[in-house]
Amino acid sequence: MAFYSSISNAYDAIFPFNPAQLEFIEACFGGAVAGKRIVDAGCGTGSLAIMLARRSARVIGFDADKEMIAIAEEKRPQALDLRFRTGDLIEELTHFDKNSFDAVLCFGNTLVHLKDEDKVEEFVRNASEVLKPGGKLLLQIVNYDRVLDKGVKSLPVIETSGYRFERNYVLSGDGHILFETMLTDRNSGEVISNSVPLLPLRKETLESIVEKYFSKTACYGDFKQNVWSEETFHLVIKAEK
Repeated sequence: MAFYSSISNAYDAIFPFNPAQLEFIEACFGGAVAGKRIVDAGCGTGSLAIMLARRSARVIGFDADKEMIAIAEEKRPQALDLRFRTGDLIEELTHFDKNSFDAVLCFGNTLVHLKDEDKVEEFVRNASEVLKPGGKLLLQIVNYDRVLDKGVKSLPVIETSGYRFERNYVLSGDGHILFETMLTDRNSGEVISNSVPLLPLRKETLESIVEKYFSKTACYGDFKQNVWSEETFHLVIKAEK
Protein backbone atom coordinates (compact mmCIF):
# COMPACT_ATOMS: atom_id res chain seq x y z
CA MET A 1 0.00 0.00 0.00
CA ALA A 2 1.46 3.33 -1.08
CA PHE A 3 0.42 4.99 2.18
CA TYR A 4 2.64 2.71 4.29
CA SER A 5 5.48 2.59 1.78
CA SER A 6 5.71 6.38 1.99
CA ILE A 7 6.14 6.35 5.77
CA SER A 8 8.01 3.03 6.15
CA ASN A 9 11.33 4.64 7.09
CA ALA A 10 9.65 6.56 9.91
CA TYR A 11 7.32 3.76 11.03
CA ASP A 12 9.37 2.41 13.94
CA ALA A 13 9.98 5.93 15.25
CA ILE A 14 6.32 6.94 15.27
CA PHE A 15 4.94 3.49 16.18
CA PRO A 16 7.53 1.89 18.48
CA PHE A 17 7.07 -1.63 19.84
CA ASN A 18 4.27 -1.76 22.43
CA PRO A 19 5.11 -4.22 25.26
CA ALA A 20 1.42 -4.37 26.24
CA GLN A 21 0.70 -6.27 23.01
CA LEU A 22 3.21 -8.98 23.90
CA GLU A 23 1.94 -9.19 27.47
CA PHE A 24 -1.64 -9.55 26.22
CA ILE A 25 -0.71 -12.41 23.88
CA GLU A 26 1.25 -14.18 26.61
CA ALA A 27 -1.68 -13.78 29.02
CA CYS A 28 -3.96 -15.41 26.44
CA PHE A 29 -1.71 -18.48 26.62
CA GLY A 30 -1.33 -18.65 30.38
CA GLY A 31 1.81 -16.53 30.49
CA ALA A 32 4.04 -18.12 27.84
CA VAL A 33 4.06 -18.50 24.05
CA ALA A 34 7.02 -20.89 23.76
CA GLY A 35 6.35 -23.46 21.04
CA LYS A 36 3.15 -21.79 19.85
CA ARG A 37 2.64 -21.34 16.12
CA ILE A 38 1.51 -17.79 15.47
CA VAL A 39 0.55 -15.77 12.39
CA ASP A 40 0.97 -11.99 12.59
CA ALA A 41 -1.35 -10.69 9.87
CA GLY A 42 -0.41 -7.16 8.86
CA CYS A 43 2.89 -7.35 10.75
CA GLY A 44 4.25 -3.99 9.59
CA THR A 45 7.98 -3.77 10.23
CA GLY A 46 7.89 -6.94 12.33
CA SER A 47 8.63 -5.65 15.83
CA LEU A 48 5.94 -7.71 17.57
CA ALA A 49 6.69 -10.84 15.52
CA ILE A 50 10.37 -10.59 16.47
CA MET A 51 9.56 -10.27 20.17
CA LEU A 52 7.23 -13.28 20.01
CA ALA A 53 9.97 -15.30 18.32
CA ARG A 54 12.40 -14.20 21.05
CA ARG A 55 9.96 -15.86 23.46
CA SER A 56 10.42 -19.10 21.46
CA ALA A 57 7.17 -18.86 19.51
CA ARG A 58 7.20 -20.09 15.90
CA VAL A 59 6.06 -17.06 13.92
CA ILE A 60 5.07 -16.14 10.39
CA GLY A 61 4.49 -12.45 9.77
CA PHE A 62 3.05 -11.04 6.57
CA ASP A 63 2.13 -7.61 5.30
CA ALA A 64 0.83 -6.28 1.99
CA ASP A 65 3.52 -3.58 1.86
CA LYS A 66 6.87 -4.70 0.41
CA GLU A 67 8.78 -1.81 1.98
CA MET A 68 7.56 -2.74 5.45
CA ILE A 69 8.55 -6.37 4.94
CA ALA A 70 11.99 -5.32 3.67
CA ILE A 71 12.56 -3.44 6.94
CA ALA A 72 11.28 -6.43 8.93
CA GLU A 73 13.78 -8.68 7.15
CA GLU A 74 16.62 -6.29 7.98
CA LYS A 75 15.65 -6.43 11.66
CA ARG A 76 15.07 -10.19 11.84
CA PRO A 77 17.57 -12.13 13.99
CA GLN A 78 18.64 -15.13 11.92
CA ALA A 79 18.55 -17.66 14.76
CA LEU A 80 14.82 -17.32 15.47
CA ASP A 81 11.99 -19.49 14.13
CA LEU A 82 10.56 -16.54 12.25
CA ARG A 83 9.61 -15.87 8.64
CA PHE A 84 8.36 -12.76 6.91
CA ARG A 85 6.53 -12.61 3.60
CA THR A 86 4.56 -10.17 1.51
CA GLY A 87 0.91 -11.05 1.24
CA ASP A 88 -2.66 -9.81 1.08
CA LEU A 89 -4.56 -9.80 4.38
CA ILE A 90 -7.17 -12.24 3.10
CA GLU A 91 -5.44 -14.31 0.44
CA GLU A 92 -2.32 -15.09 2.45
CA LEU A 93 -4.25 -17.06 5.07
CA THR A 94 -5.57 -19.42 2.39
CA HIS A 95 -2.00 -20.58 1.72
CA PHE A 96 -1.59 -22.15 5.17
CA ASP A 97 -2.65 -25.65 6.22
CA LYS A 98 -5.94 -25.96 8.08
CA ASN A 99 -5.83 -26.47 11.85
CA SER A 100 -2.13 -25.65 11.99
CA PHE A 101 -1.75 -22.48 14.13
CA ASP A 102 -2.32 -21.60 17.76
CA ALA A 103 -3.03 -17.92 17.13
CA VAL A 104 -3.75 -15.41 14.39
CA LEU A 105 -3.05 -11.78 15.30
CA CYS A 106 -4.25 -8.67 13.52
CA PHE A 107 -3.30 -5.53 15.43
CA GLY A 108 -2.56 -1.90 14.59
CA ASN A 109 -6.00 -1.03 13.18
CA THR A 110 -5.12 -3.18 10.16
CA LEU A 111 -8.49 -4.90 9.79
CA VAL A 112 -10.36 -1.70 8.88
CA HIS A 113 -8.30 -1.29 5.71
CA LEU A 114 -10.54 -3.99 4.19
CA LYS A 115 -13.16 -2.50 1.90
CA ASP A 116 -16.37 -3.85 3.44
CA GLU A 117 -17.89 -6.14 6.07
CA ASP A 118 -17.94 -9.10 3.67
CA LYS A 119 -14.15 -8.90 3.37
CA VAL A 120 -13.83 -8.65 7.15
CA GLU A 121 -15.92 -11.80 7.50
CA GLU A 122 -13.78 -13.53 4.88
CA PHE A 123 -10.66 -12.72 6.89
CA VAL A 124 -12.25 -14.00 10.12
CA ARG A 125 -13.44 -17.19 8.39
CA ASN A 126 -10.01 -17.82 6.86
CA ALA A 127 -8.39 -17.27 10.24
CA SER A 128 -10.72 -19.78 11.89
CA GLU A 129 -9.83 -22.40 9.28
CA VAL A 130 -6.06 -22.21 9.88
CA LEU A 131 -6.42 -22.28 13.66
CA LYS A 132 -6.26 -25.48 15.69
CA PRO A 133 -9.19 -26.37 17.96
CA GLY A 134 -8.82 -24.02 20.90
CA GLY A 135 -6.75 -21.63 18.77
CA LYS A 136 -7.15 -17.89 19.26
CA LEU A 137 -7.94 -14.97 16.99
CA LEU A 138 -6.68 -11.71 18.54
CA LEU A 139 -7.80 -8.42 16.99
CA GLN A 140 -7.27 -4.72 17.74
CA ILE A 141 -8.79 -1.71 16.03
CA VAL A 142 -9.62 1.86 16.99
CA ASN A 143 -12.91 2.16 18.89
CA TYR A 144 -15.10 3.41 16.05
CA ASP A 145 -18.17 3.62 18.28
CA ARG A 146 -16.34 6.48 19.99
CA VAL A 147 -15.19 8.01 16.71
CA LEU A 148 -18.65 7.98 15.15
CA ASP A 149 -20.79 8.78 18.18
CA LYS A 150 -18.51 11.46 19.62
CA GLY A 151 -17.67 13.02 16.26
CA VAL A 152 -13.94 12.48 16.71
CA LYS A 153 -12.12 14.42 14.00
CA SER A 154 -8.49 13.64 14.85
CA LEU A 155 -6.14 11.40 16.79
CA PRO A 156 -3.39 12.76 19.05
CA VAL A 157 -0.42 14.16 17.15
CA ILE A 158 2.67 11.94 17.50
CA GLU A 159 5.81 13.93 18.26
CA THR A 160 9.31 12.42 18.23
CA SER A 161 12.76 13.97 17.98
CA GLY A 162 12.76 13.27 14.24
CA TYR A 163 9.11 13.40 13.18
CA ARG A 164 5.72 14.98 13.62
CA PHE A 165 2.75 12.84 12.57
CA GLU A 166 -0.69 14.43 12.29
CA ARG A 167 -3.79 12.23 11.91
CA ASN A 168 -7.30 13.37 11.01
CA TYR A 169 -10.63 11.73 10.23
CA VAL A 170 -13.02 12.92 7.53
CA LEU A 171 -16.38 11.20 7.03
CA SER A 172 -17.01 10.25 3.42
CA GLY A 173 -20.35 9.73 1.76
CA ASP A 174 -19.91 6.00 1.15
CA GLY A 175 -19.81 4.85 4.77
CA HIS A 176 -16.03 5.02 5.06
CA ILE A 177 -13.76 7.39 6.96
CA LEU A 178 -10.88 9.07 5.20
CA PHE A 179 -7.75 8.81 7.33
CA GLU A 180 -5.77 11.89 6.37
CA THR A 181 -2.21 12.17 7.64
CA MET A 182 0.77 14.49 7.39
CA LEU A 183 4.25 13.28 8.30
CA THR A 184 6.91 15.95 8.76
CA ASP A 185 10.60 14.98 8.84
CA ARG A 186 12.14 17.45 11.28
CA ASN A 187 15.63 16.93 9.87
CA SER A 188 15.01 17.25 6.14
CA GLY A 189 11.85 19.33 6.27
CA GLU A 190 10.10 16.85 3.94
CA VAL A 191 6.34 16.63 4.34
CA ILE A 192 4.42 13.54 3.23
CA SER A 193 0.62 13.78 3.05
CA ASN A 194 -1.69 10.81 2.55
CA SER A 195 -5.37 9.90 2.57
CA VAL A 196 -6.64 6.32 2.89
CA PRO A 197 -10.23 5.05 3.33
CA LEU A 198 -11.01 3.07 6.48
CA LEU A 199 -14.05 0.94 7.32
CA PRO A 200 -15.39 2.21 10.69
CA LEU A 201 -16.38 -1.09 12.27
CA ARG A 202 -18.55 -0.80 15.34
CA LYS A 203 -18.05 -3.25 18.22
CA GLU A 204 -21.45 -4.89 17.71
CA THR A 205 -20.73 -5.48 14.02
CA LEU A 206 -17.26 -6.95 14.45
CA GLU A 207 -18.27 -9.02 17.46
CA SER A 208 -21.22 -10.53 15.58
CA ILE A 209 -18.94 -11.52 12.68
CA VAL A 210 -16.41 -13.15 14.99
CA GLU A 211 -19.09 -15.05 16.92
CA LYS A 212 -20.14 -16.85 13.73
CA TYR A 213 -16.84 -18.72 13.65
CA PHE A 214 -15.58 -18.82 17.24
CA SER A 215 -17.07 -20.43 20.33
CA LYS A 216 -15.83 -17.90 22.90
CA THR A 217 -15.44 -14.16 22.44
CA ALA A 218 -14.33 -11.40 24.81
CA CYS A 219 -14.00 -7.66 24.12
CA TYR A 220 -11.73 -5.20 25.91
CA GLY A 221 -10.88 -1.52 25.80
CA ASP A 222 -7.12 -2.08 25.67
CA PHE A 223 -4.38 -4.72 25.76
CA LYS A 224 -4.49 -4.77 29.58
CA GLN A 225 -7.97 -6.29 29.25
CA ASN A 226 -9.77 -3.37 30.84
CA VAL A 227 -13.50 -3.16 30.18
CA TRP A 228 -14.53 -1.76 26.79
CA SER A 229 -16.80 1.27 26.74
CA GLU A 230 -17.73 3.97 24.25
CA GLU A 231 -15.01 6.09 25.86
CA THR A 232 -12.09 3.68 25.39
CA PHE A 233 -9.61 4.40 22.63
CA HIS A 234 -9.32 0.79 21.38
CA LEU A 235 -11.42 -2.27 20.72
CA VAL A 236 -9.51 -5.48 21.45
CA ILE A 237 -11.12 -8.86 20.77
CA LYS A 238 -10.00 -12.29 21.98
CA ALA A 239 -11.80 -15.20 20.33
CA GLU A 240 -11.28 -18.93 20.82
CA LYS A 241 -12.12 -21.60 18.25
